[in-house]
Amino acid sequence: MADARTTNQTILVVGGGMSGITAALEASEAGYDVVLLEKNPYLGGRVTQLHQYFPKLCPPNCGLEINFKRMKINPRIRFFTMAEVSKISGGPGDYDVTVKLSPRYVNEKCTCCGKCAEVCETEISNPFNYGIDNIKAAYLPHEFAFPMRYVLD
Repeated sequence: MADARTTNQTILVVGGGMSGITAALEASEAGYDVVLLEKNPYLGGRVTQLHQYFPKLCPPNCGLEINFKRMKINPRIRFFTMAEVSKISGGPGDYDVTVKLSPRYVNEKCTCCGKCAEVCETEISNPFNYGIDNIKAAYLPHEFAFPMRYVLD
């Protein structure tokens, strides 16, 4: 018979794209606590960069908006953007994960007023548009960014 042990019932989801968001929501609604990590300053992944997506060919905000709302009201989900796993140790049911959080430099008091971008003189290659254009180094990742906060790159 297998060795019974007490385990931490928190689920770690790495990647905040549509699949990661769905996994986090489904696990949390099944009764588990979930920590969701995303390396970008926003959730939604590649879907946010699309004009339309399959199967309904609707714009990304229609599906993402519903899932973001579900995440906001779900007390079992904690999410961290600009976060990457730097170390994993332990074994099944007892993992220890070290996460590197990159600084956003714009704090939680951000109201998305855009004043930080107005006064910022430095421009960078736009990571959301694959570097096709330039943006201010203080920027909102895209118009439907979640969380809706400016980033200073």
